[in-house]
Amino acid sequence: MSVWLRSVLALCIPCAAALAAVQPIPWQSQAEKAGPLSLSAMVTAPDPDLADCLRDAQGGDAEAQARLASMYYLGQGVAPDMGAAVAWYRKAAALGNAKAQSVLGLMHESGEGVPADPEQAARWFRMAADQGDVDAQAKLGEKYYLGEGVAKDLVQAQKWFRRASLQGDAESQAKLGAMCYLGEGGARDPLEAVKWFRLAAARGDACAQGCLGVIYAAGDGVPVNTMEAYVWLLQAQAGGNEQAGQTLIKLEPGLTPAQIEACQRRALDARAGTQNLSR
Repeated sequence: MSVWLRSVLALCIPCAAALAAVQPIPWQSQAEKAGPLSLSAMVTAPDPDLADCLRDAQGGDAEAQARLASMYYLGQGVAPDMGAAVAWYRKAAALGNAKAQSVLGLMHESGEGVPADPEQAARWFRMAADQGDVDAQAKLGEKYYLGEGVAKDLVQAQKWFRRASLQGDAESQAKLGAMCYLGEGGARDPLEAVKWFRLAAARGDACAQGCLGVIYAAGDGVPVNTMEAYVWLLQAQAGGNEQAGQTLIKLEPGLTPAQIEACQRRALDARAGTQNLSR
């Protein structure tokens, strides 16, 4: 297997030029890829009634405590107060609220509102993941893969990515596909990899779409199918995988203009279906 293909699948990042040898790139965490981590999408939706929420939170209701923490974090209904947000998240987390535990994991990961502490981040993610929180399961898989806050353990990484994948997390499905393809944390299984890449790709994950394109172009684990490869790479490119275009250029000499046009129609139809699925 080429160094390029290995690095692409290990990272689940957009493709470089097809079958071009480049140095492997360390797998970046989501925070590194996306820039500064924002917790806004993770926090529990604020309760519109501050008085009721405060009364219930003070009475020991973990859900109300998590909602109140989110109100202080977001500054919705109250003045923003990171200290109060952390305090209420901690109260809710101590009572077993999984979302509060997951948010505390993110805070310790990024150093937002609390000291950055990889071990504390992993501890909170573990608590939430054990309760079935899909975001925490995905993060815990990442921690085990990278060895951040825990000892590097690819078996555990695959376990937690699989649990998040079974709950429909597309990013985890793409990463699990990569691990299955490479035999990381278990036996190498290209067919299993394709299964998970397909599930992630169907949810619009441009990295999984790019990996499927490369797999079909190389015929590794599946029969070579240049048209299928081209369709997946077109979808990856449309989804923001900028480097997929370089692979498309390398495939075009093996296709007729009519075949390229047919692939473009298939990609447009598939992308329309993916957008409907995401709504």
